[in-house]
Amino acid sequence: MTHENEEELDPKEQFLFTVAYLGEEFWRSMDALLEVATVASPQIKKLDSDFLPSVMDPVFERLTEEEFKKIGDAFKRYEKEIEEGRSPSPLNIMWEAVKDESWGPAWMHHLHEALSRSPRLPMFLQSTIVSAVSNFEVLLAGLVSNFYEIAPQALEASSRDKGKEFSLRELKEMKSLEDAIKIAIDRRVEEFMFGSFGDWRKFFADKMKLDFEDYAIDWNFLQEVFQRRHVIVHNGGHASRRYMQNVDAGLRKGVKEGDHLQVDEDYLNKATNELLCFGYLLMSALALKFATGHSSGVVSRVHDFAYQNLAKGRYELVEKCTSYGAEISSSMEDELLFRVNSWIARQRMGDKDVLREVNDWGVAALSPRYVLAKHCLLGEKTEAMQVLRGLTASGDIDLDNLIEWPLLEPLRGTDEYQELVRNAEVPEDWHFAEQVLFENPKTAMLHTRRCGLVRADFKRRSIGQIDLTSALLCKRCKPSTALGDVE
Repeated sequence: MTHENEEELDPKEQFLFTVAYLGEEFWRSMDALLEVATVASPQIKKLDSDFLPSVMDPVFERLTEEEFKKIGDAFKRYEKEIEEGRSPSPLNIMWEAVKDESWGPAWMHHLHEALSRSPRLPMFLQSTIVSAVSNFEVLLAGLVSNFYEIAPQALEASSRDKGKEFSLRELKEMKSLEDAIKIAIDRRVEEFMFGSFGDWRKFFADKMKLDFEDYAIDWNFLQEVFQRRHVIVHNGGHASRRYMQNVDAGLRKGVKEGDHLQVDEDYLNKATNELLCFGYLLMSALALKFATGHSSGVVSRVHDFAYQNLAKGRYELVEKCTSYGAEISSSMEDELLFRVNSWIARQRMGDKDVLREVNDWGVAALSPRYVLAKHCLLGEKTEAMQVLRGLTASGDIDLDNLIEWPLLEPLRGTDEYQELVRNAEVPEDWHFAEQVLFENPKTAMLHTRRCGLVRADFKRRSIGQIDLTSALLCKRCKPSTALGDVE
């Protein structure tokens, strides 16, 4: 990984840039994993619930209409006996129907395989947990490697009692001291990654004075995730003695050694969010520790992380991140932003104390955005809309804010809010720029971005804001083509 201005960065800036990049990559990987699980799970459930899976389709295609009817009649007989309260064997019923056919034995073989296959969803969810932990391990290895680069003296401390670091042959093959340091770091990281979760925690505590527990949403559950990953990979998903010894009693209540540990969608979501939060905050803490003087950049990244996850509804994660963010903030503005996002998350989780805390919050001396936040959190829609109109008119809130800001959720769906969205000008750098048309302020005629008639005073309009039945469209640039593409 390189950066076009990498030579201009001092060591601390380079360290911050590198570990932040690792954190962003980890975040994207975990988001992608959750997205795949969300999309795939319903399809896999359907595969598991189908009496005959789609893998049987090629077999059905080879049957004649008469043969297919014979199989269909056997299934109907099975369903009828079920309705009558009996417990028939589908294989016995089918065998009686096809045993005299030349294709009967082959058909029964395929049917038996289809009916005895293992459910697919548990396998998928287990493998996703393994992938999530693996994503974290990639991040962790990167953080340790960069720690040794920013604090190379730790290499000497690690090898003090290990005798010589390199053989004579290895020394001869090295071209520079930098090569030697890189090889030493790679060895330390490899050795580190072979350790247990407890070993990792001790390393961070001893070398960096960072306590893993400070960055977890639920410390006991986080440890259970790593133990469960271990039994999935090494014990077929069955609780081992090691699992029973290392997992909090409350989390293994009712579990005996040898029991199969089920992984459902709720567990997957909770585990993945726990790992995501823990990994990103650990990265942030490491950056603060060694990129001294650049704390504002770390705080800004934690803000963005909390906000984006708030928009995705990961409220427990947001509560932990905003709590951590408030601790590392050096300005009142940062503290206020973290506090508001924390209130939103807690309120969505049903925390009754939020209303009392917000009621006691004095906003008279603060900017109108915080006045808006207080009204929204208290459910005062009329007052909130009045402030929101002013902020939109002044340009302090743009279309992106109106569409995405979780704070405004209570207002969405109201006629006044929809009117604001329709009339809001699209920001110049809007990330849906290809869906923007330009409106002549005098004639209300709409043009594409490339039209030669577009002037600097034209207003940007999202295609989603335009009423296609009454819009006045430029005949020269033909924006109807753009509208058709979006449709």
